[in-house]
Amino acid sequence: MSDSTDKLPVAVKAEVNKAPESIGMVPWRKNLRLYSGLILFIFAAGHLGNHAVGLVSLEAMEQVRQVRTYIWRNPIGTVLLFGALMTHVYLALHKFALRRTWRMSRAEAVQLCFGLVIPVLLLPHIFGTRLANELFGLQDNYEHVLSVLWSGNPFKQSLLMVLVWVHGCIGMHFWLRLKPWYARTGWLLYGFAVVLPALSFAGFAVAGRRLVEQDSHVSALSVVQREWIYSTADMATWLSLSTIIAVVTFRLLRSQVDRFGPTIKVSYADGRTVTSQLGPTLLDISRLNKVPHASVCGGRARCSTCRVRVLEGLEAQHPPGETERKVLKRVGAGANVRLACQLSPRSDIRVATILPAHGITVSDAAPLDRYFWGVDQSVTILFADIRGFTAMSENKLPYDVVFILNQYLGQMSTAISDSGGYVDKFLGDGIMAIFGMEKRVELGVLDALNAARAMGRVLDSLNVSLEADLEVPLNIGIGIHTGPAILGRIGVAGASGATQQITALGDTVNTASRLEGACKELACQLVVSEASVRASKLPITGGHGSLISVKGRGQQVGIQAFSNAKDLQVGASEV
Repeated sequence: MSDSTDKLPVAVKAEVNKAPESIGMVPWRKNLRLYSGLILFIFAAGHLGNHAVGLVSLEAMEQVRQVRTYIWRNPIGTVLLFGALMTHVYLALHKFALRRTWRMSRAEAVQLCFGLVIPVLLLPHIFGTRLANELFGLQDNYEHVLSVLWSGNPFKQSLLMVLVWVHGCIGMHFWLRLKPWYARTGWLLYGFAVVLPALSFAGFAVAGRRLVEQDSHVSALSVVQREWIYSTADMATWLSLSTIIAVVTFRLLRSQVDRFGPTIKVSYADGRTVTSQLGPTLLDISRLNKVPHASVCGGRARCSTCRVRVLEGLEAQHPPGETERKVLKRVGAGANVRLACQLSPRSDIRVATILPAHGITVSDAAPLDRYFWGVDQSVTILFADIRGFTAMSENKLPYDVVFILNQYLGQMSTAISDSGGYVDKFLGDGIMAIFGMEKRVELGVLDALNAARAMGRVLDSLNVSLEADLEVPLNIGIGIHTGPAILGRIGVAGASGATQQITALGDTVNTASRLEGACKELACQLVVSEASVRASKLPITGGHGSLISVKGRGQQVGIQAFSNAKDLQVGASEV
């Protein structure tokens, strides 16, 4: 497939060849929007909490206000607050102006609309309080503020409180919902999000009525000062409104201009093919063309649910930016996997979505669950099986067979888990375990060797405790091999898979199984491949080395055979 940018004008080529950070959101810019939003949310929560104290008394409100003033009206607090306000507004407008689609969730739409209205309602409040204090020395205490707001237009102030709080809570939800603890404790935050504004409105109303009943407030501003405040606030309000209208107009015009630009084709693994202008992200392209595409975080590169496997055209795309690389690294993604919310195709491309578009929950977005769609890594596989169990079970009642198996499998799986292994599956009277899934290869090998020794000791203990139930003592064969394998949750297409067992696939698994079978031929209890011995980076003694033929492999395999697993020694001392 040829790169479709070859025939583009030079100016267009320069645009699509920009660094990925210039196409998506620059990491520092995204972080600034988050941190500035957190500062504003903390300020808003304190403001609402201060209003709620009005249920106690006006004097209590004023005492809390003085504490807040001490925090936010010193030089550091002022820079933080107003810097956060200007930064957040600018970055929000910037992001909105660069959006390539109007398709979004209802929560995103509410947050966006409220965010556009807030500056229009907020500026008069800032001019009437903080600016009047700075320019004219006005003591903007609660007696002054409540007398102006409650006697003027209390509904406007209440509306501003609702818009700010809902906008902030939606943003907090989008940020926190990917945290593992949020699903368990989120109900507490939801309660806080409802109770705080309710108490705030009640405190605002109670304190406002009390003040009106006293009817003792006299404005400290002269008529000229008040007129200047009102006129300047109106001018700033119209300026902010004009800015918002200009950004919305730019966004509408850009949508029309984009329709006349160069196009690319995006093909999906299910057979669908759509045409798009250059510029939108792959996730936006899917949304614009009503192609179902999972995205828990809404395209903010905070989860990995929108990831796709690029089947064709990967070499012509821009490389992942810093934000995308971090997410892909967390999930152990392959070289041909990209985040749809960060990939802006610049040529024809064919992709396959990895997660189903419907039924995806926040738990599926957990970046640590990298096994949902497969990981290729080096691990150590252990197979263990009871020798002659089939013949032994023929002479026993079903209850006795189940009892012996449960005793054996339970204690052996505990020995494996305690040694750092992951029990993949039970195969009748056999066990398959994986070591080194979250460790370096050499540590995984040592864990497997530890497990083999522990299993030898468990076997001796079982033969003693089950002596009355056994005609002959139990004997086992253990095979251990190290090499590359595919780890993943198999059989979970279209489902969450969060509760599915992880399994291993590949030649390494087959070889470990064959080595376990070789224990019978070699009349030994444990067979460890030379690949595992080398991977351990330590001398292993106690057994004898040889070469054996393994079904499915063209060359013989070097092994270390141990008559008893407890004979295994590593280095100068036992494991």
